[in-house]
Amino acid sequence: MLWFQGAIPAAIATAKRSGAVFVVFVAGDDEQSTQMAASWEDDKVTEASSNSFVAIKIDTKRCIC
Repeated sequence: MLWFQGAIPAAIATAKRSGAVFVVFVAGDDEQSTQMAASWEDDKVTEASSNSFVAIKIDTKRCIC
């Protein structure tokens, strides 16, 4: 997945401007997160979603204090 590299408000604005779906992936340490991360990182998913999604990844291991 080509993860958006800016702030959340900028990602939302980009999605609105381009008519794309805004996706938020919250990654954790559990098995479901691991499986979902593998799916998002698949080359076919990246290729298929490159023009349709604005996606951000939030890692639960990082403290947003």
